[in-house]
Amino acid sequence: MHNFKAIKPASGYTLVELMITAAVIAMLAAIAIPSYNGYIDTSKHAAALTNAEIMVPFVDNYYYENGTYLAGTYDPGGDVITLPNAYGWRPDGDKDQYRYNVAACGGGSINDCYTITVTYLADTAIQESITKLPAP
Repeated sequence: MHNFKAIKPASGYTLVELMITAAVIAMLAAIAIPSYNGYIDTSKHAAALTNAEIMVPFVDNYYYENGTYLAGTYDPGGDVITLPNAYGWRPDGDKDQYRYNVAACGGGSINDCYTITVTYLADTAIQESITKLPAP
């Protein structure tokens, strides 16, 4: 008498199944990653605009107290003293990722109008500005 054992069916996935799965994942990533990066850029633009808006009252208060605006730059890699000391303002929570610049607009005097420009340091294409007329 012969002892025959039943052959177990092979378990696992075929190479074709694995390649199809990898192709589907690659297609999903090709769609998702650019969308995600777009959302990140949008949030950095929004943060830059919010940071500029937060700075406006400090610049205007300086004008009320001194009768002039102060032009200058807050740069985490350089001058971090002039604007904060003059305005009583410090960037809060931006982790030194933005440069803040206050300058005269339109080539005129700083007392005619001013522009606050906030630039994201890792990608200088991400930049937002606010222009204000002098305080009444």
